Amino acid sequence: MNNSIQTERQGGISPFVPEYEDYIISYPGRGTLKVQISAAYEAFPVKGVEVDVAVIHNGVRYLLYSDTTNSSGIVDNMVLPTRPVDTALNPKTSDIDEAQYLVSLFHPSFQSIIDKVVTVYDRIETILPLSLTPANHMTEGD
Repeated sequence: MNNSIQTERQGGISPFVPEYEDYIISYPGRGTLKVQISAAYEAFPVKGVEVDVAVIHNGVRYLLYSDTTNSSGIVDNMVLPTRPVDTALNPKTSDIDEAQYLVSLFHPSFQSIIDKVVTVYDRIETILPLSLTPANHMTEGD
């Protein structure tokens, strides 16, 4: 079995690099992440938001994905290493940490969101809905 992640992305980049091959080997499961961005109390999707997904491994931050949201405010099909489901169910290995990733959002019209933590599980699509606040420092409803 090849432990390297196959990247079959249509947009964005996915620089899975040899420097953290041991992380990929330690987390041989695969889950997907879908990030859905909206504004105005989740009423409007936001197109053109830069979505960065990173992991900190051995004290080094690795950018795994960088893509922009589509007209539906979505970036999806991000395949990420996870702990295999069978280790979570086994008492001998249940103390291994789940795979956690840092999601950051950037758009010139909105306040940035930096390092929102999301846990991704094996064979599961994790959906992370986030709402942006306008950059003019007005809160929604003012």
